[in-house]
Order: sequence, then structure tokens, then C-alpha cells
Amino acid sequence: MATMNIYTLLRRFSQLGGSRLKLAALWAMHITRRRYIGVFIDTMLACNYRCRMCYFSNAEEREKRRGSRLSNEQLEHIAHALFHRAIKLQIGCGAEPTVDPKGALRLVQLGKQYQVPYIALTTNGALLTYDMLHELVEAGLDELTISLHGVHRETYENMMGPTANYDAFLELLQSIKRIKALYPRFDIRVNYTMNADNVDELADFDSLFNDVPVNQLQLRPVRQIGQSDYTNFDLTHVSECLETVVRPLAERCRKKGITVLFPEHVHIEKFEKTKQESPRANLIPLFTYFNITPRSYARQDVHMDTETYEDYSRRVHIGRRLFRGIWASEAACAQEEQSFANSLNYDIR
Repeated sequence: MATMNIYTLLRRFSQLGGSRLKLAALWAMHITRRRYIGVFIDTMLACNYRCRMCYFSNAEEREKRRGSRLSNEQLEHIAHALFHRAIKLQIGCGAEPTVDPKGALRLVQLGKQYQVPYIALTTNGALLTYDMLHELVEAGLDELTISLHGVHRETYENMMGPTANYDAFLELLQSIKRIKALYPRFDIRVNYTMNADNVDELADFDSLFNDVPVNQLQLRPVRQIGQSDYTNFDLTHVSECLETVVRPLAERCRKKGITVLFPEHVHIEKFEKTKQESPRANLIPLFTYFNITPRSYARQDVHMDTETYEDYSRRVHIGRRLFRGIWASEAACAQEEQSFANSLNYDIR
């Protein structure tokens, strides 16, 4: 089971100070060959749900993302190239991992084989049976993240799309309780995407999860990702509810030992205006984030089939670039930037 608290590490890293100090810490970990990268993998670009806030709700967007499955051989190559330097393996990023249960299980097994400290899987949970979850946890899964867009039945089935089944979700919660009884250190995280139509329901979160042992709760404002069925991206009401709904919930969770991640007013305003981080701050995900899908496998900077992370870092001079990022001007750091989606700063409580 989990041998580390990834959220404690994130909190400590966020408290290091400015971007220079964070880059210095990454440089030190790099030259001492420590783990510091996150590997995020979708083995298939498919989903069984059509959540209204997701691009999978749009037929054209679904077709654009349609792709083949990462083969077992490709999974082996990815693991050999990256996992020995990974601090976290995330299975399921922009797609649903349980549509490929064998691929998800194989990734967990490979993560355990390469001693990745933290292995997580994000899912809507509709296809996740008790036996499947038990097999994943037995293989080494440390955290299950449940995507949730409504507390009440009507909102849940409306926001999660026409195939959503609230009763199946309630069954999943029962499976989770059984698993937690067997594996108390197995982490349960809930990701709730807040919008003007579902944020008020967070006041009733406790009643739904009263006896479900949740470890982390992430409350994230809705954002537009591709073309989706949902169109109300105005965060005014979400911001208004931070004081009346979100903070009280966070305080109740804190008393139960639940870690809560939610945005402050200033961060919501920053996110809504789509302001970028500084060029130096943007170097951090540039050097630590690897997102791999069937479509991007061949386009990754790392040549998965032929080189390791060390070969890659020497080829593209990761150590030198990290060190330069510590001392270079913001203008020079801007030259290192690649295209990143705007990221929202979370306060870990």
C-alpha cells in the first residue's frame, strides 16, 4: 500500500518559496538521480460516459480523440524508460481507464515492479466492480480518484450524461467501503468539478459520503476543455459559494482528517481571466510532467522504444536547462516555455 503521502510532498514543495527555489530543488534531485517526474497515461482515448463538461460529450471531439490502445509492449517500453524516475504514476487523465481494464492492471503491476512510490487511477467508477478494484489494489494501486459532478441523483445523472447511473455510483461507494476495510492505507480521493448548477449541492456532501472513508477532496471550478455540451463557464456563483458552502465543507472535512484542495477567490479570478504563470514557473511542469496516450506515444520527446530517461536527459540537456532556469531572466525562461494549459493553483488544507 501507499508508502508516502504525495499531498504532504506537494504541500512542502509549494511552500519552498519562489520558482527559483523550486527549480533548484528539481535540479538537485535530477543530478542525484532521485525521482521527481510525474507520468500520466491514458492507454485508450475512450470513455463510457458523456459528462456534459467534458469533450467526450461532443461527437466531433470524440472522433478527434479516437485512437488505438497502447500495446503491452509499449507499456513495457514506457515503464523501462520512465518509471524508475517517477514519483507518481497517474492512470487515467483525459479518458476513462476502466474501458481498458487489462491495460490499467498492467500499468499498476509495472509501477509496482519499478517501485513507483505512488500509483493512482482516476475513474467515473461506472465500470469498476468490486473484484476489479480488489485486483488493482492487490497489484499495488495506492489511490482511487472518483470523478463526481453532482451530489444529488438528478444533478449527477444530468451532469454525467445520458448513460450515467446514480445507483451504480452508490454501489461503487459500497465496494470502496469493503476495500478500505481490507486495505486501510488505500487512499480514496473525490474530484468534484464545480459549476453554477452543482456547487450548492456540496452543502450535502457529508450525507452522501457520511460513512465512506474519503482521504482527499478536490474542488475544482469548471473550465472549458474542447467543445462540450455544457456551456455555462461563468464562475461568479462558484466564487460566491466559496465562503458559504466550500469553506464550511472544507472545515468539516479537516476535522475528519480529510485533505481538501480548493481555490481561493484570487485564484478563481486569475483562472477566469486565463492569466499565465510566469515563464520561470512554467518551466516546472515542462521538466516534470509526462503525458502519454496512444496518439502522443510516438511524438514524445523521450524515444520510449530505444532510450531511458537518462539517455533523454543527456540528449536534451535537462540538467543544464534546469540550472539555467534558476538564474536566467524571465525573458530567457520564456524561450524555454512550451504550450501549457492554464493551471489552477490549489490551496491544500
